Amino acid sequence: MFRLLSGLLAGLLASLAVAQDDAVVITATRFPDSKRDLPVGVTVITADDISRSGSSNLGDILAQYGLLHIRNLSGSQNLQVDLRGFGATGDQNTLVLLDGIRISENELVPAQLSAIPVDSIERIEIVRGGGSVQYGGGATGGTVNIITRRTRPGESRARVLARAGGYGTGEARATLERSGGSLGVALAGSYEDTEGYRDNSHYRQGNFAGRLDARLGTARLYAKLALDDQQQRLPGSLSEAEIEADRRQSTRPGDFTQREGVHLAFGGTQYLGRHELSADASYRTKDSRFVQVFGGVAFPGDTDVDEWSLSPRVKLAFDALGRAHELIVGADFQAWHYDSRSPFLVDRLSSEQSNAAVYGQLGAWLTESTRLVLGARRQHVGERLQIVQRDTEGHSLEAYEAALRQRFARGWSAYAKYSKSFRVATFDENACFALPCSGLLEPQSGKGAELGIEYESRRLRARGSIYRTDLENEIYFSPLVPPFGANVNLSPTRRRGLELEAAWRAAETIDLRAGLALLEAKFRSGTFGGVDVSGSEIPLVPEVLASAGISWTYAPRSRASLNARYVGEQRFDNDQANRFRKQPAYGVVDLKIEHALSRAWQVALEVRNLLNERYFSYGRVNDATAPTTFDALPEPERAAYLSVAWTME
Repeated sequence: MFRLLSGLLAGLLASLAVAQDDAVVITATRFPDSKRDLPVGVTVITADDISRSGSSNLGDILAQYGLLHIRNLSGSQNLQVDLRGFGATGDQNTLVLLDGIRISENELVPAQLSAIPVDSIERIEIVRGGGSVQYGGGATGGTVNIITRRTRPGESRARVLARAGGYGTGEARATLERSGGSLGVALAGSYEDTEGYRDNSHYRQGNFAGRLDARLGTARLYAKLALDDQQQRLPGSLSEAEIEADRRQSTRPGDFTQREGVHLAFGGTQYLGRHELSADASYRTKDSRFVQVFGGVAFPGDTDVDEWSLSPRVKLAFDALGRAHELIVGADFQAWHYDSRSPFLVDRLSSEQSNAAVYGQLGAWLTESTRLVLGARRQHVGERLQIVQRDTEGHSLEAYEAALRQRFARGWSAYAKYSKSFRVATFDENACFALPCSGLLEPQSGKGAELGIEYESRRLRARGSIYRTDLENEIYFSPLVPPFGANVNLSPTRRRGLELEAAWRAAETIDLRAGLALLEAKFRSGTFGGVDVSGSEIPLVPEVLASAGISWTYAPRSRASLNARYVGEQRFDNDQANRFRKQPAYGVVDLKIEHALSRAWQVALEVRNLLNERYFSYGRVNDATAPTTFDALPEPERAAYLSVAWTME
């Protein structure tokens, strides 16, 4: 059936007449490059797409426009991002970057997307199944690079927005950008306060981001500072019966978490004729505190994390056989320190990880229409973990890729790619809280292949691809390991799927888009908790993801945008043996109507979950050995929001 659907959908794609896309993408090579020349599948979400989304939550925006899956694992505003069907470990296999710098956590928590002011974003680049050579571990599913606005010579811009609406939500945003001939500054801040959909789900977040750009002859320099402060009540999951009785209730009225973060980065590029020399240095720290209440007794804990990174690289342009080529050589150095205290543990926990890597990538034009990309990475990882006992380990890991893009006549092109990736266990996955401990987990490795076809014309663009990734030693949580469950290296697993995306300028006032992904994630062989799971589906991987949208400028100063997404059935978490029924499919529709009162003033009405779908994105069976029911985190019902903005350019 999967092969039949793949063939039918590939045929449907071929029947599309699809707009010239000259977007610059930097995630694939870590240097500016044309999207049309890259032998990878790329989705670009623009600032205008973000404006039309009808949401201020970055996870929702990614799901609407990026053809990826999001799920709420904890009831917080930071949603898990999952590219190409990794389920519960989607965060650890989808690398999230901010201006090319890693912000994915080395714990089992999502990247802090809520800490990024939405109005500071210029575009988001999603590279599917790529990034291991350039960025190292955790990119098996792909990379999501969030690019913030840079100042441009002579430009000035200011914007202030106030937003209020459903579930006691109030939000304020402000941005200021000003640039002269050689120096520019950009400031962005946001504040949101909401009571939340459920009991005990009050949320408050404040963010600030500042950027300084300097242009000194042939050099470009920057410095960035970001601050965030978040307070989040945690409503917890509900049983199937509790959801039926009152889906907005909370059985965890005392649980909450707080987080404060600082991110400092600086770097730049020196142009040396046709060559480029670049470097980024970054320091990131966060302080998290939490309280969990059991039997009326509050149990507090705290976590401190510090991370340093340095990434120098050079792009060398050269001519051979009458054509221009390029060679990129770079290095990455990273140090991560984790320190945590919890009332459930006998002592303070600490962990350290260091990474040192070198990589190279050759981009060669074999003909005027054929581009070959070859890349390899060698990385040494050192780990130290001290909880109940002390473990120290080192690994030398490799990643490589070979990719080819061929242009054809009339806007058609095709690409093929083969790659190897790896992932090292996070602190939480290696953690052992009771003797005997079995030592640190083996690194995960994956080999993947992809074939894609694209078409571009003046008004329409489309992409289709099929892929397959085979994993060894996949790192995954098993609830069957006594006494409380533990993370393990799985038997061989496989992901494969088909992706279709299209965007069409149907008229000067109408833009249409659509996306479809068929996903399959299975155990290739082996046992899980003593049960043969060969051929079983891996939990939390939807069979289908689909999205569609229409934006209609129905009057000179008015625009309506309708965005819909569908998530198919999937196995509940902890149901690796596929003994329980599937988690229900769901569809969500959002509406946004914008109107410019004048050149400076704009108003907008947003309706989230327009059709009032009652659903949950994450559920877990009550018993992994003999499931009879489930727990889940209900998602919000319909809510409306009104915003007023003032813009000066």
